[in-house]
Amino acid sequence: MIAVVIAALSSGLAVLAAWPPTASRLLTTADSGVEAPRTQRRSAMALVTGVAAALATVVSGWWSLVIGAFAAVVAAVVLRAGDRAALARRQEKLRAALPQTCDLLVVCLEAGLPARGAAATVARAVPEPMAAVLAETVAKTELGVDEYRAWQDLAADTALAGLGRELGRGAATGMSLSARLRVLAADTRKARAAEAETRAKRVGVRSVLPLMLCFLPAFVLLGLVPILGGMLGGLFG
Repeated sequence: MIAVVIAALSSGLAVLAAWPPTASRLLTTADSGVEAPRTQRRSAMALVTGVAAALATVVSGWWSLVIGAFAAVVAAVVLRAGDRAALARRQEKLRAALPQTCDLLVVCLEAGLPARGAAATVARAVPEPMAAVLAETVAKTELGVDEYRAWQDLAADTALAGLGRELGRGAATGMSLSARLRVLAADTRKARAAEAETRAKRVGVRSVLPLMLCFLPAFVLLGLVPILGGMLGGLFG
């Protein structure tokens, strides 16, 4: 009986974890980057609970409760680590695509497109996840969300804070965005170049210990072993 209950609960959690988001959640999501980690989390939770359901139907008695608790702990640890890594990768991709996105927005704006039309056009030209972020923001405005609020929601994303602020300011005041977007693109490129230089310097420091571990055995074998062998040979020969 316990196994049946655990299996039913696990199956229910699997269905809820894999259930897709609704349109209302799209409107209430302030951070454009929240949904991607949530999707991965739902998929992983569905997998874990599905395995727990399968095991619970096989194992009877109190062992099914132990298996369920263990699966929950493993899922929590794995999902937390996976979410952090996924978020870091996503932020890096957004920062890498930001200068190109600003350049393309400038071209579209100077061609006469409004900010929303420019964002929709650029979304078809830039890589993911930037394309999805822009497309989602445009979709919010098409669903009735105020354009200023939509761009401010975009500014909640750390990697896109500058872009969201500039586009939101343009939507609120009607001021020209081309010059500000050019400055943002240039500043972003400078910041990324400085980050790359910093990472390159760290590589030299971090490589010292691995190199020492690689050369130490060779030093022992080529330098110390022959000397010790000669000394021992002289003593016992």
